[in-house]
Amino acid sequence: MEPREDGIDSLLRRSMAAPVPSLPADFDQRLMREMRRSSQPLDRYRRILLTGYGLTSVVASAVVMRGQGLDWGAIAVMILGPLALVATVAWARRATHTTMRHSAK
Repeated sequence: MEPREDGIDSLLRRSMAAPVPSLPADFDQRLMREMRRSSQPLDRYRRILLTGYGLTSVVASAVVMRGQGLDWGAIAVMILGPLALVATVAWARRATHTTMRHSAK
């Protein structure tokens, strides 16, 4: 091995020997309690964060795919296809739940 590889190898060995980090046992309960306590402002920020993440990932994916030589038509299909699938499933679920509610009455 080269000297540089020895350094990386020793770093990896030390990292693997370290204890595995863990969360406290009641972490999820505390988190949910905190989420319920301030849900209104958090909901707005959650939507903003999710929208920003979605837009950033779409742009990054398009740039990477274009860099690999794909044309814009294929890129649009690969990005819009899953979005259409998610929208269709959400629409079908709402329609099913609405139908189930009406038939239960």
